[in-house]
Amino acid sequence: YGLESYWVRFVCVFVFMLSVLHDLRGTYDMINILWYVPTKAEAWLSYEVPSWASKAKVKEILDVGELDFVKIRIAGIPRSAKIRNILLIIVPRLFIWVNTAKFGVMFLMETSGIEDTIVNVTALTYILDLDDLVFATFFHGSLHHIMDKLEPWEWKNVNAQEHVAVEEAFQAVVDDSKGPALLFRLLPWRPVLVLMLSVFFVWDYYATHCEVSPTGAIYSKALSLPKQQLFPVLNLFIPWLGQETEEEPFWSMPSEHEEQ
Repeated sequence: YGLESYWVRFVCVFVFMLSVLHDLRGTYDMINILWYVPTKAEAWLSYEVPSWASKAKVKEILDVGELDFVKIRIAGIPRSAKIRNILLIIVPRLFIWVNTAKFGVMFLMETSGIEDTIVNVTALTYILDLDDLVFATFFHGSLHHIMDKLEPWEWKNVNAQEHVAVEEAFQAVVDDSKGPALLFRLLPWRPVLVLMLSVFFVWDYYATHCEVSPTGAIYSKALSLPKQQLFPVLNLFIPWLGQETEEEPFWSMPSEHEEQ
């Protein structure tokens, strides 16, 4: 009881960031799709029967049904639909991600006991999986079938790479295997990114809630009670508005004169 370890607390923040990065990666993939797919309406649903035999023969040989001939793929999106996706999906997802990371780290940093911190990081990772749980439980089975049938999509220009000469492709591989380029490719960027995010949000917590004494010690800023018990709903969407508090703090760091 009473065990305190700064590094164990930071490891808990690191584990939490591992889960949060997964959601950020999903948002990044959505941005790539909106950027690289053609800006025009295209059919995302097609019915394709192999031409090497009749449909009945194909069904008999491959043991498939009618729905197996239906192909679902990511296709072109009109400009208006892209704008709607950015405003209604991308921007809210980024906003929710930033606040989830910030307040999640704050929750872990302000948990008093290190044992409770370890338990809370498990609870926070469970909360991040709620969207998958809601999708699996409440959405119609046809939507699950569409998502299962959706063909994988590569955002890189594969067709352009196929037309590259063999000599050019070989030279590109040789160039990538030299000096800094090789080190850049071998560097595990995801763990590095998680570490950078963990350091940033921990620093943001200290910069927001703490002060530094002349001797270098870090202590909490003066704490004041809110003037109303209900949390303003607007502050949930615009956190920087702040909450109105009492002028007289109920706790502040004692000065040297007060301690004497």
